Amino acid sequence: MKKWIAIAVLPVLACAQMTITVTERVERVVTPDVLHGSMNFEEQNKHSQTIQADLSAITAAVKRFDPEAKICRGGGYYLSPQYSYKEQKREFAGYVGSLNFECEFKGIEGYNTLSSAIDKAIAPSVRKSQSPLEWRIGKAQESDVQNALRLEMLRTAKNQSQRFSHETGMACEAGNVNFTGEGRPMPLLAKGVAMSVSTESPIRNDEVSALEATVTYICSNRFP
Repeated sequence: MKKWIAIAVLPVLACAQMTITVTERVERVVTPDVLHGSMNFEEQNKHSQTIQADLSAITAAVKRFDPEAKICRGGGYYLSPQYSYKEQKREFAGYVGSLNFECEFKGIEGYNTLSSAIDKAIAPSVRKSQSPLEWRIGKAQESDVQNALRLEMLRTAKNQSQRFSHETGMACEAGNVNFTGEGRPMPLLAKGVAMSVSTESPIRNDEVSALEATVTYICSNRFP
């Protein structure tokens, strides 16, 4: 038994190890693939049924355009009473209803088609507001990019371990790769702020998607 312990301990004593911890970062340039825009609707009326009918007409127009709800999210309206105060007395003033859609189009044509359909269905008493259109990286593409970056990170760690082996004269390998965070896609160029919603497609700027990881490299003495 004592002989077995000695044999097990001797290699440990003879093997000097060194660990190197490095924060690695990989990046990829990505072209945004979805055109994002939000549409907001609000109406005030003393009759809740009128608001319900007007907002439902808008929801129906969106559903006809996007029956499988793959382009637009939202559609549930909110209705709340409003009051005014006169001589410290609260008086019922009616209702206010609101409706919101967040949509991601493949191009400006889809946006224009939906906007035209809504304009035909919207009542004059409904107020409509929209955010400036902007190109974004869709969830599906971002997921694909992050998976590709993870593979690239592992290749980077392997190449780095080979460089450490050459520099130290030891046998180095990546012992642990801890993905610390996914960087939000950042534009390569600053985007101008749109002051109004246009029927023309905004400029599509490439963005940088990044991934960071803390990599621990273990280097051991080489033996003949």
